[in-house]
Amino acid sequence: MGIMNERRVTSLVLLLIAAALLSNTYGQQYADLGGAFSPMFFPRIILWLWVLLATLDLVSEFIKRTDTKRPEVLRVVIIAVSTVVFLWSMTRFGFFLSAVPFTALVLITLNARRPLPLMAVSVGVPMALVVLFNHLLTLPLPTSPFTWWF
Repeated sequence: MGIMNERRVTSLVLLLIAAALLSNTYGQQYADLGGAFSPMFFPRIILWLWVLLATLDLVSEFIKRTDTKRPEVLRVVIIAVSTVVFLWSMTRFGFFLSAVPFTALVLITLNARRPLPLMAVSVGVPMALVVLFNHLLTLPLPTSPFTWWF
């Protein structure tokens, strides 16, 4: 059994991306609004959850003693690069316009091929998050330069 399989490599890459993003939220200068009013409050919560889940997944993969085929490095690279591009594009095109193609690309990379569920998840999940954060919780996600609705 090799020490690294695709799942372990993916978990490790996702853990490293989350840790890098989380470390970037500290040391930044923001208005001192205190506690939950800081613009980094919710991103830090999400990033800490991401770090925790990636760590748990990585640990569980090392605890398992199953043999798997060799890692598909291309799949891991596509997901890692698309995550970085998504984070960059979110600040320029808004959350929704960046999340839809990102979600579709990740689902296709993970072999989701049925068009109707693919489109439903790719559009529905980002739309639900925009409605939840922007309109219900009034904690705005980055908006599009084209309209404030998304």
